[in-house]
Amino acid sequence: MHSSKRFLLTFSTVAAFVIVLCTPTAAEVTVTTDPVGLTTTALLGNSDTYVSIPFTRSPEFIAGISSAATSGTTGIITVAGNPWTANQFVYGGTQHNHYYALIGPISGTGTKEGHTYLITGNGSGTLIVDASHDDSRNLSTIPANTQVQVIPYWTPATVFPASDAGVSFTPTSSPPTYQTLLRIPNYSAPGVNQPYAAEYYFNNGAWRLVTDGFNNPPDRRDDPFLSDGYFVVRNANGAPTLPLRAFGSVLMKKTAVPFFAAQTGKQDNPVSMIRPVDVPLDATGLAPIDNSFIQNDQLLLFNNARRQFDKHPYRTYTYNDGWRLAGDPIGDHGKDVIPAGAAMIVRKAASSGAPVFWINSPTYVTATSLLPLQAASRKTHAGAGRFDINMPRVGAKGIEPRTGGTSGDHQIMFTFANNVSLTSASVTPGQNGAGALAGPPIVNGKRIILNLTGVTNQQVLTVNLTGASDGLVSSDLAIPIGILAGDTNADQLVNVKDVNRTKAASGRVVNSSNFQLDVNLDGQINVDDTNFVKSFSGTSLP
Repeated sequence: MHSSKRFLLTFSTVAAFVIVLCTPTAAEVTVTTDPVGLTTTALLGNSDTYVSIPFTRSPEFIAGISSAATSGTTGIITVAGNPWTANQFVYGGTQHNHYYALIGPISGTGTKEGHTYLITGNGSGTLIVDASHDDSRNLSTIPANTQVQVIPYWTPATVFPASDAGVSFTPTSSPPTYQTLLRIPNYSAPGVNQPYAAEYYFNNGAWRLVTDGFNNPPDRRDDPFLSDGYFVVRNANGAPTLPLRAFGSVLMKKTAVPFFAAQTGKQDNPVSMIRPVDVPLDATGLAPIDNSFIQNDQLLLFNNARRQFDKHPYRTYTYNDGWRLAGDPIGDHGKDVIPAGAAMIVRKAASSGAPVFWINSPTYVTATSLLPLQAASRKTHAGAGRFDINMPRVGAKGIEPRTGGTSGDHQIMFTFANNVSLTSASVTPGQNGAGALAGPPIVNGKRIILNLTGVTNQQVLTVNLTGASDGLVSSDLAIPIGILAGDTNADQLVNVKDVNRTKAASGRVVNSSNFQLDVNLDGQINVDDTNFVKSFSGTSLP
């Protein structure tokens, strides 16, 4: 038996969002399907409108995973029984869909919750998926009995069916004088401000690709749109303002969206908020705690109420001890709202590391755990100010290269979205290491501060919070803290690279982009810092 519920939510940025619980789709496991919803977006005439569909298409299969494995960049997901016919989910013939697999939820240990994988083939009880963009490419970490959903991608024809010509879009009668264009961002090009990867127009009953030319171009109605991406609708050459009514399944589960960075320079990641409700910035899941959004990254938003072509971002956010808005570097903007279904660009700062994942959890589902937005090692540089080094919970370790002085003193600060309380805290030293709390935790509104002393070098110690609570959810947290004096490039080794990097910056003013090089905390980068790094050359984390 499945319960039946009906909810009605309204909000100003989108006309209405209706949730209705539907009957379950056929599957090998008993499930309750996600509710469905409807939104309306005005696609302005003589303008570009950034559009993200805040729903998924209805899953065509929901099952429990028996096992998962990876061979190279190919993943193999096995489910119970033999519920499918071979290549049932492969595009071609009368089958007009491309599909992806959505993993989760996952309870207990295990990874890959919220990850999506393009389905490239299937057997009677297996899904063959593309794992090339996965972080570890190791699907075997998915525990047995984890849910998998098989979901068709949105396409030009499912967002804008031919029957909606003149209703939600304007057909082009005389290409190349285009009226409604669907413009797709380039998700793989390096750098920033890249031209669009594809542009579609509707002509003679079909969606066409601009680059196919005008001599009998093929029908591109089934081309897939990325599940976590957006597109831009350009209405030009007399195309009027028309409403786009989007209807689909409300995503009640987490999604894990990959963010890529370049080794040099910044990298744009066009993404969408797949939620049909407004979301405060500090509830988006974008945060330093999992490396998804760190200092020097930028979040760019676009204003769909502004009638304009080739829009520039109207808001640019960064994270520096809280959410900051360009033009207001001091104010806390964590409660600023990301509109329902917003299209965004996450502009990652240069990094040589692997892709990171933005874990986007729905705010309309009761949270089961509490995470800080950030854990950081904070130190004061004489005359230059206080600077924080991010200590993420997962992914690449955070490393403190700055001196702790003769007493091994460090300060770890946790920042939460809302005011918190705490039962207790402790420190677990790493291998062959030492360290302890210097006094009780300091709890002040959204922040918890722990002062540490007696911390020895060359270790990964763990800072433990017990009973951290925001009044709704309580969690115990364990955050790893890398201590390696002189490791200014955070590669877990101190060597000539760190020496040369510090020497090259000698004489520069200490600021938010180079403070790690002021390892002796005197507010200057000079020969004393270079000699400090040299003195630890050859050391590493265990």
